[in-house]
Amino acid sequence: MDEFSVVISDLTDQDPSRNVSSIKNAVIARLEASDQGVRIESTEFFNHTYAPDLVLHWQGDGQSRQVYLRTSDNPDYIREDISAIAGKNPIIMPLVPLRDSAGSGELETASASASTLVATPSSINEFAEVRTDSAVSGLLSHAVLQGGRGLLSEERVRSVSSAVDAGFAAAQLSEPEETRQAVVAAERLLDPARAGVLTRLLHAVWLGSGAPASAFPGATGITADLDPVSLKLLLDITVSDDPEFWRRIASGITLEKLCELEISADSESLQHLIAASVDRLRAKSLRVSGIKNPELSSLALRWFVSAGLLGFESRNYVTHFSPGPVSSMGTVDRPNPIPPHLSLLIHRASSAGINLDEITIESDDGRRIDYRPPSGTEIWRDNVLDQLASVLGQKRSAAVSAVVPLPGGARHLTCDLESLTASGRTAAKFHLSELIQFAIPLLRDLSRVESGQLIEAIGGLED
Repeated sequence: MDEFSVVISDLTDQDPSRNVSSIKNAVIARLEASDQGVRIESTEFFNHTYAPDLVLHWQGDGQSRQVYLRTSDNPDYIREDISAIAGKNPIIMPLVPLRDSAGSGELETASASASTLVATPSSINEFAEVRTDSAVSGLLSHAVLQGGRGLLSEERVRSVSSAVDAGFAAAQLSEPEETRQAVVAAERLLDPARAGVLTRLLHAVWLGSGAPASAFPGATGITADLDPVSLKLLLDITVSDDPEFWRRIASGITLEKLCELEISADSESLQHLIAASVDRLRAKSLRVSGIKNPELSSLALRWFVSAGLLGFESRNYVTHFSPGPVSSMGTVDRPNPIPPHLSLLIHRASSAGINLDEITIESDDGRRIDYRPPSGTEIWRDNVLDQLASVLGQKRSAAVSAVVPLPGGARHLTCDLESLTASGRTAAKFHLSELIQFAIPLLRDLSRVESGQLIEAIGGLED
């Protein structure tokens, strides 16, 4: 008698509806232990042929799957149920272990070919038992609930989990045999879509190890690029802290693809990915906000992805990078700063070694003037600016925008000091490293520690 059989035998309530509710709650507890991302809806039915007892939902991807509970332990009866409801891609869940009979082999064949998963609550719960510290096994249990097929025993859960764990470790070392066994195990248990996700994850790790794509065992047609789902899987788990590994991964992604995800600042893999690609990923715009996080260390700078934007937070401010124009950052906190005095902007530019092509200055009474220094003039050595400030008003000759010529001479970055944003012409894109180096030091006052954080984030400044 397994653990769940004991649960059923302990039901003594004289009210059948309460017993049904107790059974469903026990099943739900095991499903939730297997996949913490699932939301489970209980229906008004129980052990019905055509109506599910439970419906599983997953937030974000809109996926759902019906669960049919069964009180019979006869494999032949379960096989008849498959014939009736196979088109719904269901999970059929006998509440007790199936009788060992000649029909078990036929049940395995019928359920696998009909994309139906046959699993007891105890076999599903086995994923929670074997998961321990293995994030990959957690991904596997999620995939099985969404797209598992065939007859799933507790022994098979342990076997497939072990194969996938070993294959993941092997892919990091470019070892083909165990990687291939993981691919095969996933393809046998999962429908093509979920098996493909796990295979692409293994493939990405394989490429990150430095092995050639052509040597990846099995699953022909896999490309070097990660789809958003596979990329999120990779970032949700700790794979490697090797910069070369992450640089290889980054070669197949864009900021647009990365911003399709939701990745918290707790992801160490995201920190490694951005550190390895800050000079490769490109954004169209940036905004600095005054949101503070006093719980962060003064030395910490943590990357995250949320609401279609890449950002980093530090103790005193947050910066967002967008693959779209400034208007795409409408959800970001919009500060209402007072533009800095002209002399303060010049001090910021001088401290960061940033020259300016053009400055828009606003006088005390709201009049504005665009000033362009002579070509080659370092802005902090231009005495004409002091004279302009005197003419416009000493109390508040504010700098409302500044244009930065980027190295190479063909591109210009406009920093709006009223909205604390930076962008270029319509189609212009900038490497994250360029925005960090040339925009942030102009948009806000930085302490020495904060300046050091930015320099470290872009891997130091070139001579």
